Amino acid sequence: MDREELLRRYAAGERDFAGIDLSGIELENVDLRGINLSNTNLSGAQLSDAKLSEANLAGADLSNANLFYARMGRADLSGADLRGSNLDCTDLEYANLSGADLIGASICEANLSGADLSDADLSEANLGQTSLCEVNLTGASLRDTNIEECSLQQANLTDVDLREAIIYLEGAAMNRIEGAIFCNTTMPDGSIRNEHCESNYGKVSEE
Repeated sequence: MDREELLRRYAAGERDFAGIDLSGIELENVDLRGINLSNTNLSGAQLSDAKLSEANLAGADLSNANLFYARMGRADLSGADLRGSNLDCTDLEYANLSGADLIGASICEANLSGADLSDADLSEANLGQTSLCEVNLTGASLRDTNIEECSLQQANLTDVDLREAIIYLEGAAMNRIEGAIFCNTTMPDGSIRNEHCESNYGKVSEE
């Protein structure tokens, strides 16, 4: 299916496009809110600035996709493949994933810098070697989430329990959280950090 057919059918009220091949499709700055793209092949797709809030992307292949500034608040991305590769990476820079379901998602070698993951469920997700610099993780669930090799520099860790995550923060590894915002943040050793409770990180606009 090409771009024109997808947009025409969506405009006509159709929402179920599960399981189709949309690899490499160019859908920058389109409004596809509430669409069902579960188990769809979107590898290498161009989705920068697309509106995908409340979309069903469960099990979708989004490897090496461009999701720069995409709006995916409350979207279902459970089990989705968001992995990058040695030649390219999945670009989620400044994407809005607030309240999104990312349970079991694979986000290795991706770029999430500046993204809004507030209140997102990242349980059992694998974020190995992913950049989380300046990401907003306020209230996010990190139960059994692999962030062991991630950079969390200047990330907002308000109301985050790092005991639930798979992470190593000792010695030189402490550099990975340099400049992070701590407010009611539970560290891996169980201590609570509150030194930045007056800080206010803005969220990426949903519209």
